[in-house]
Amino acid sequence: MVNRAIASIASQFQIVLGSSSERRCEILQQVMGISQITIMKPSFEENLNKSEFGNPVDYVSETSRHKALGIISDLKNDHTSLTVTSSPKLIVCADTAVIDSQGNIYEKPEHKEVQLKNLKKFCYELTGPISVVTAVTIARWNQRDDYDIRNTFTEETKLYMDSQVPLELLEDYVESGEGIKVAGGFKIQGASAIFIKKIDGDYYNVVGLPLNKTFQALYREL
Repeated sequence: MVNRAIASIASQFQIVLGSSSERRCEILQQVMGISQITIMKPSFEENLNKSEFGNPVDYVSETSRHKALGIISDLKNDHTSLTVTSSPKLIVCADTAVIDSQGNIYEKPEHKEVQLKNLKKFCYELTGPISVVTAVTIARWNQRDDYDIRNTFTEETKLYMDSQVPLELLEDYVESGEGIKVAGGFKIQGASAIFIKKIDGDYYNVVGLPLNKTFQALYREL
């Protein structure tokens, strides 16, 4: 049944992943089983003003939606073989952020100093779990230049970090370069998993794309 559903999605739509994340591509291809995916990097600069959003989840959702609108704009201006196929396109865009209990947002650290500061705060300073929130936007587009933002949904996974992890392990992890330019500064599928005591929610959401909700959203398009 699942394989037939995936085959139906792939046969009826050209799936466009609006993301440069290799992990999101792997989730769609290797885990969900959609082998044919077109990758486009969103042109949106991810520069929304966080102070204009009363809820950090709303900020993540709006960033995801703007990524999808950027992909649609790029498709309209693209005259390659990507846009001349007859199949309608399903565009999948996502944005992930780490949020603490005070509503502070931790996105991709650009420097090791910021990454280490984040990890120390997660492990030693915060009393509760951190939340990994991913917002996913599904949009449809076809050659008549009409589009429809079908759905924007969010998934939240709580991570309970190990307050007893030795500082030198955090420092070694940062020096490895693994978690740089990743939301929060760590990858749950990598060595930083040793810092996490418990997870409450969708594992794949922390990797970058909630598996169950994304599949359900694509399946509803059939």
